[in-house]
Amino acid sequence: MLTACGQAGGAAPVITGAPALVSDDPQECVHAHHIGRQTVRLPAPDGGWSGFPQAVVVLNALSGEVDIRHGRRDRCGSPADARTLDSRFRAGVGTVMVPRQGDTAPIEIEYDPHPLPLWRPIVQFGEPTPVQRADIGRFAIRIASLAVVLTLVISALLNFIATRERAFLTYAGTVTVFATWLALLSGMWAWPRPWLPVADIAVEAMVGMGLALAGMTALALVRQSWLRRRWPALERGMRWAARALVLAGLCAPLLAPAGLAAMSVATEVGFYLMALVFAGVAVAAMVQRRSGGAPLLAGVLPFLAVGTLEAFAPDTLALWKVEAFMLSGGWLALTCSMVLTLRLGMLRQQRDEMTRLAQTDALTGLPNRRAALAQLGCSIAMARASGAPLTVAFLDLDHFKRINDVHGHDYGDQVLQHVAQALRGAFRTADHVARMGGEEFLVILPGADADDARLRIDTLRALLANTGTALGKPGMQVTLSAGISALHADDGGADALLQRADAAMYAAKHAGRDRTQFEDRRTEQVE
Repeated sequence: MLTACGQAGGAAPVITGAPALVSDDPQECVHAHHIGRQTVRLPAPDGGWSGFPQAVVVLNALSGEVDIRHGRRDRCGSPADARTLDSRFRAGVGTVMVPRQGDTAPIEIEYDPHPLPLWRPIVQFGEPTPVQRADIGRFAIRIASLAVVLTLVISALLNFIATRERAFLTYAGTVTVFATWLALLSGMWAWPRPWLPVADIAVEAMVGMGLALAGMTALALVRQSWLRRRWPALERGMRWAARALVLAGLCAPLLAPAGLAAMSVATEVGFYLMALVFAGVAVAAMVQRRSGGAPLLAGVLPFLAVGTLEAFAPDTLALWKVEAFMLSGGWLALTCSMVLTLRLGMLRQQRDEMTRLAQTDALTGLPNRRAALAQLGCSIAMARASGAPLTVAFLDLDHFKRINDVHGHDYGDQVLQHVAQALRGAFRTADHVARMGGEEFLVILPGADADDARLRIDTLRALLANTGTALGKPGMQVTLSAGISALHADDGGADALLQRADAAMYAAKHAGRDRTQFEDRRTEQVE
């Protein structure tokens, strides 16, 4: 069989699909036009058309039907449904006309009145290849920008699931609104067929969502900047302002065309001013050496560039304004995500550091009683699960009060620090050493029996023999009494184990100090 397959020419192709039984491509123009429909005529060159194909594409026609006509040829399409578009064009409504050589009739374009003054329609025509390449480039930028933003949403949701930090959920909600707005602005909501139920109010939804997004973005930038710490009331005010703008945005479908146009202009101009203000906030932070200034400035700079072009070179900006907004918005969302992740990372580091400090003895640097008891619980659970032995040792310095009385408390602190250092050197890295309070220490020895613990304590005594010399008090002796206990199968928990070790340690004290006492009353005296 393998030979036959090889003779047949290799692996068979994968064939998918089925014969078309119905058409998914509306071929007839609807001609449901609004009053005041606008017409653009592309005149023939001197001497008439050349007879070669002429590509025509209309961009940023946000609503209604676009008609492209020459003679009897009439091609129409709607940005609200990608199925009505010529498959050779994706970013706008386009077609390719072939006027007869010498024909002087213009190519006519009709579209509904444009509702947004700052988002002007764009008509491109000429040789099909460069026009189609530019159209494909626009479409690729729009797809890539939307994909990046949606990826940030998914990343924020995963971070929320992992950390339960509400900031990630708030960010995901804001960026989801932004992604929807980008889809409305670019027409991606209609690809490959309409997937948002806004066919009749797409422009109104875009304007209202843009207003809400401006408020949400301002709130996010306040939280990102040092203004939040300097004036806490500002964040509360911005929160209420953002809510008000969201409610105002929901009213956009109720506005007359003039009111909708005014809302659109006010939102866009306000967004540019907001970018300018926060650029100033970022520069002030950088001058004052505050944190967060550089990321904030980097996030708003693209919008400042767009606003500058809108003010001084609107015709230049109009050709690529949709793409400029999508790239700038994606960059701002990315920088906000980075700042949020870094800030929460710093908060987690601070929280971990506070936890470490709460579980660390400030004088010796050893874990304190709280950390020791938590570790003992974990060690008991692991010993029972694995069947390995577990031993604990209570250590108490002998006559430590006398050291404090004779040499002073500062010297006593030095002795404790020296003992802590000796403990680290005497026991294994797998062992856990902690200061329980005063001059008492606890050692947890996973996988060790009582004899192993005794040997380690002997090593510790040898290290402590030169304490007086090391601390400038020759002749001063530091000794310790130790009690050792092993985990029993019938131990209810850590309390019984600790009580036996503590009792053994006191037995060593009563037996004369400077010795090790086992829980079975076996005593080893140090000569």
